[in-house]
Amino acid sequence: MIRDLLPGIALALTASVAAQPPAWQAPPKLVVGIVVDQMRTDFIYRYWANFGEGGFKRLVGEGAFLRDAHYPYASTHTGPGHASIYTGTTPSLHGIVANDMFLPATGRDINCVQDDAVTGVGGTGPKGARSPVNLLCGTLTDEMERRFDGRSITVGVSMKDRGAILPIGRTGDAAYWFMEDADGRFGTSTWYAKELPEWMRAFNARDLVQEHLKERWEPLLPLDRYHVALPDENPYEYPIPGAQVARLPVDLGQAFIASGNSMEVVKHAPAALELTTALALAALEGEGMGTDAVPDLLAISYSATDELGHAMGPRALELEDMYLRLDRELERLLKALDTRLGRSGYTLFLTADHGVVDVPALLEAEGSNAGYVPTTAIAGRMETALSERFGPGQWIRRRIKGQFYLNDSLLQARTVDRTEAQHVAVAAARGLSGVADAFAAADILSWPNAEGLAGMVQRTFLPERCGDIYVVLRPGHLLAWQGMQPKGTEHGSPWTYDTHVPILFYGQGIRPGEIVRRTSITDIAPTLAVLLGTAFPDACSGHPVHEVLAP
Repeated sequence: MIRDLLPGIALALTASVAAQPPAWQAPPKLVVGIVVDQMRTDFIYRYWANFGEGGFKRLVGEGAFLRDAHYPYASTHTGPGHASIYTGTTPSLHGIVANDMFLPATGRDINCVQDDAVTGVGGTGPKGARSPVNLLCGTLTDEMERRFDGRSITVGVSMKDRGAILPIGRTGDAAYWFMEDADGRFGTSTWYAKELPEWMRAFNARDLVQEHLKERWEPLLPLDRYHVALPDENPYEYPIPGAQVARLPVDLGQAFIASGNSMEVVKHAPAALELTTALALAALEGEGMGTDAVPDLLAISYSATDELGHAMGPRALELEDMYLRLDRELERLLKALDTRLGRSGYTLFLTADHGVVDVPALLEAEGSNAGYVPTTAIAGRMETALSERFGPGQWIRRRIKGQFYLNDSLLQARTVDRTEAQHVAVAAARGLSGVADAFAAADILSWPNAEGLAGMVQRTFLPERCGDIYVVLRPGHLLAWQGMQPKGTEHGSPWTYDTHVPILFYGQGIRPGEIVRRTSITDIAPTLAVLLGTAFPDACSGHPVHEVLAP
């Protein structure tokens, strides 16, 4: 009897499966991408007990948490990070090798989103000459614009220009960022529009920056609730601009006046988080995002965590307070999205553009192998070795972070082979305490597909925008310059404290759960491309994370 029923059951199941439309036939109406500037994965673990229920805990509990996600390259900075997330590839292909780049062919220093052919709209100053012109390949956003015939609404917002611009690619609709002018306005550039839309003019008219400058930054919780081993005021932290000491509370208005009316005060304070959320919600409403069947994309980058993190390091009380406030902003954003689209009516991801190393002076004090390597010591060893081999002269032309550029004129005048000179400089740098390794550009370009540390450097490297010698310091070490105090911190290395960042997927089309296998930041774009039914970004080297996609 049961045997007689089996064919009918099988036929019914087959019909049911066949009737189910492909996932890409019903893509989310809105994708929200959130990048937290300078966030390590362990911050979620460290601050968990003090988070509310509606922010990080909601994303972790109801979404997919990739707990072993990493950047696969060495230049872990803001510009490269944002570009890599949305292109699905690495700096060697998308071209954003650093925040600030030196171009050997022209001898120019440029910001990664600098474009002298455009001007600011809505604000004044150099922050207006910005566009995605230096991005060498497409983003997920570009593919959305192509797939949906230009009908997708794609907008990026951030305090930082590069945080707003790079996610939107070269064909996205708009990017808005903090212009840092005297009026505290947000704006864009003529790459995107000749004038601000009405909703942006209304947003600026609210004078939110001036309102925030009337605030005092007080701790959200009693001090004994924070996960810090040091007193709030300690020798390893710089105060925020205009403040006399690195300690809460801070009167933002007084700090603003003491700083000479510098907008850096706003950028280092929780006010920047609230401003970013407010701008994102204004864009959502003003552009009518998520209101039709064509998918839209809103890229949000929270940057105050990075500004403050550089000044104080990852174990500062102020930084934990900043993350507790970010948790509240996430809850505020999620509630607004729920109201607009329903709890399952959108897809969201959250990640970071890089991590950060602890303050080396603090690590040293605790007995760790850490410290500082003077840039003059590295350059001096190279200069000495090159002068001994090829004769006296200024052989190092320029330095950007750990990249050193040889003097082209001197090489030509002495008829010195560039590769030989690179090898001489590399050997000199390798002999310095605190240097893990050094690589010659000629060698980097000759490797077929390098692994390990060499592979991390190779995936960073684009010859027309990188140096002759690439120096990597040992874990826990930072470059130091004359007059530098052993306070604050930096990022930009291939070590796990800089590469290991969280990836959280949430919402429509996402299967909740934890993934602990190794994944890459370059996997975000192709995963969303599968969900949206778009082509992968043209230089994409990542792979869809199939475990997060609902059946």
